[in-house]
Amino acid sequence: MEEQAPGFRFYLTEEELISFYLHNKLEGKNQEVNLVIPVVDIYELEPWQLPKLSGELCHGDTGQWFFFAPRQEREAREGRPNRTTASGYWKATGWTECYCLPYFLLAVLKM
Repeated sequence: MEEQAPGFRFYLTEEELISFYLHNKLEGKNQEVNLVIPVVDIYELEPWQLPKLSGELCHGDTGQWFFFAPRQEREAREGRPNRTTASGYWKATGWTECYCLPYFLLAVLKM
């Protein structure tokens, strides 16, 4: 992807993130989605490795990162990913959010 102009920011609404980027990623459409939001197995990385990686892979605002993480086999079977890394583990934090359009549940995300 070509370099963005100074001041360019990639700010998405939750609806845009889900209805365009995530939908196209899951459907295998529009491969340019991978240029904007790369696929990174964050469970193979330590938290301090992400800033360098985000500078290389994420275009636009370096203060806000978006990654697609491939689903693990354990997660598919048991519903929980293996969060262990070489130096520790990723701690699950956050809350569940529902995103709706009028009369339509768009997604339920773990934030």
